Amino acid sequence: MAKVGEVYRCEVCGNVVLVQEAGAGMLVCCGKPMVLAKKA
Repeated sequence: MAKVGEVYRCEVCGNVVLVQEAGAGMLVCCGKPMVLAKKA
């Protein structure tokens, strides 16, 4: 589960996501889980 303030990156296309509201589940892009790039 992602936490507010964390930054995730897609290793396939390079999309970057900043988590502003936490929720259940995982972040997925291009069919693969996104990688935590920076902790809150």
